Amino acid sequence: MLTNILLLLILVALLLLLWALLQKKLGAGGNPNGEPLPHFPIPRPESDFVEPPRQEVKIRFDEKENVVRVEPATLILAPNNQAAWSSSSGKIEIRFNPNDSPFGGASFISARGGVSLSGIPRVDAAHEKQLNYLVLFTSPDGKLFTDAASVIVSKRGRTEKGY
Repeated sequence: MLTNILLLLILVALLLLLWALLQKKLGAGGNPNGEPLPHFPIPRPESDFVEPPRQEVKIRFDEKENVVRVEPATLILAPNNQAAWSSSSGKIEIRFNPNDSPFGGASFISARGGVSLSGIPRVDAAHEKQLNYLVLFTSPDGKLFTDAASVIVSKRGRTEKGY
């Protein structure tokens, strides 16, 4: 029995010695490679992302007539621009035919006062073709209204005439 206690004490002493050596090697809280810990917050590399220019599409609700109006009804989009749908009076959802959308997605949603960005048109998107989309407008009191509009992806940049 005495030998068991003695062996247990020796084992505890060896574990304490091993723990002390490890603490010394780690530098009392440092990392095992001896490198200093980074300062927080860790600096992030600067992004070279540039947001494409926006072509605004305003969606307005006419309360007198209970009608949604999209301005412009036909957007002529330059190839390196993106559509920016917005409405200050309600929630909007833009829906394209999934098989015919010129963008990476076919549905874009924006809260009241927000902006929904399309991103630039896909490389393989149809150019100079009128593509229709549906605008779903939800009023603050929960009523749903719809309107149709279209977008044409131009092969060239915009000029004074809009092309």
